[in-house]
Amino acid sequence: MTNSDSEEERLLLTPSHHYVVGCREGWREIIPSLRQFRDWNAHPYWYVLIPVVLAMNMSTGMTTAPEIQVYRAIACRSLYGLSPDIITDCSGTDVAARVAKIQAAVGTTTSILTAISTGFWSRFGDTYGRKPIFVLNLLGAIFSESSFILVMRPNTIFSRYAEIFILFGPIVEGLSGGLATFLGLLHAYISDCTRHGSRSKIFSTIYGIFYIGLSAGPWFTGMVLSPGASTDLYFYISMATLAMSLLYTLAILPESRKRESDVDSSHRTNENQIKPSALVVLHGYILRFLAALVSPIVMFAPRSLKGYPQKRTYILTFLGLGVFIHTVSNGLYQTRYVFAQHLYSWSTAQLGYYVSLLSIIKAANLLVILPIVISYSKPKTSSAATASLSPRELVAELQFDRQITQASLVLECVSHLLVVLLSRNSEAVFVVLSCAGSFTSGVNPALYSLGAICLHACGYSSEVGALFGAKAVLAAIAYAISPTIFATTYAATVAYFPQAMFVLATVLISMSVAFISAIRPSLGDINLVYDSTTAEELSRLEEERT
Repeated sequence: MTNSDSEEERLLLTPSHHYVVGCREGWREIIPSLRQFRDWNAHPYWYVLIPVVLAMNMSTGMTTAPEIQVYRAIACRSLYGLSPDIITDCSGTDVAARVAKIQAAVGTTTSILTAISTGFWSRFGDTYGRKPIFVLNLLGAIFSESSFILVMRPNTIFSRYAEIFILFGPIVEGLSGGLATFLGLLHAYISDCTRHGSRSKIFSTIYGIFYIGLSAGPWFTGMVLSPGASTDLYFYISMATLAMSLLYTLAILPESRKRESDVDSSHRTNENQIKPSALVVLHGYILRFLAALVSPIVMFAPRSLKGYPQKRTYILTFLGLGVFIHTVSNGLYQTRYVFAQHLYSWSTAQLGYYVSLLSIIKAANLLVILPIVISYSKPKTSSAATASLSPRELVAELQFDRQITQASLVLECVSHLLVVLLSRNSEAVFVVLSCAGSFTSGVNPALYSLGAICLHACGYSSEVGALFGAKAVLAAIAYAISPTIFATTYAATVAYFPQAMFVLATVLISMSVAFISAIRPSLGDINLVYDSTTAEELSRLEEERT
């Protein structure tokens, strides 16, 4: 094309053509920047992971109190019939006991299926990346919220058989991994982005955001909804929040782990030539699923130090027992909401503000108080930020994480015991003691950090994703039994001693403290692992040079 032809073509273009060409040129400039935007490196802080954590927990905070109201409505219908006039006045102990049992059924269903699926999804995430599992988890949460809307529809099959249909959402949520898988992926994602050693400060920050979301949820719905708003609206807002988080995850959240190939290239060549039958493929998937279900628990079995088969360590076993028993004790918290609403006749709004207040205190503890304590108390290391810790530094940081865990557990134990002794007839005392107990929010981040550093001390730091998946499976198993334990305890004692469930929690937490205190690896064992790992690394570098 000559210059004159080019000029003639430009003269013939209409304004709309100029607009289209300008847009195309603009997109050519924008697309590289969008690709660069999507090529962000994975990072545990604000611009990458925190929006997902915040949205997920805002959704939970929005619906914690309305869920209790849904359970109460279901209980009233089951006990007294379908009349709306009766549902508004269901304050008896029989209704409170039925509410606790419905809540336990929902929690148990979710937790059993989560325990079955979490190991599989954690292993899947180690191989194919964390992001697809985040997406699946969010989809399961959205479906679960929709089940609460369906059972509240009057004169439908869902409302008539609400005690059955209310379980459909938890079934889907459990199969998609539930909260246990979300937390396991969250901590695995962070571990992908950080060096080995104590991660208590990072985990503390993330858990602080976790509780900011929980506290912001009730306040947000309180601002946009009137006090007498329909219960459905809370769940619609929650689903919208989860949907926005899903879009963010799909469009922006970077992957923290590169996809690993299950087979080498020569195997792929053979696979292209000989295609296995559908039955063989199905059999392989079933075996992988069973292995993923069982293998997480094996993470906590006594194991040998890496490179020294004759030297066995039990620190991961003690960690697993401590985590499991403490998680069982957490079954108290959901039943505690039923306890408070029944004993003190709280409305949905009051219960929402109570949940929000506790979450604010937990967030303040994790974002302000605990980081200050960690900054001043954490052992000083001479290693650079990208360098590995020395054995002595590793022992010091492990002891530090263990002490934070112990201190938080003891405070939690004391707060529960004081509720038993002092809160029988005083709403104010119950709220104050609940606030004091919220300063124990450092337990979970400390346990995750302690688990990661224990694994590193044994020489298996590459398995940190599997460890967090195993912890999630343990948590799911614990949550499968804890709602029933505490709901049964509360239902049996609500008429004469409703605080009995706090006694049970105190005993369980004391047992957890004992197991965590037993995590004491010797410096000599860590030296052996360190020397073995160093020798292995030198050998690998030598092979690469040759």
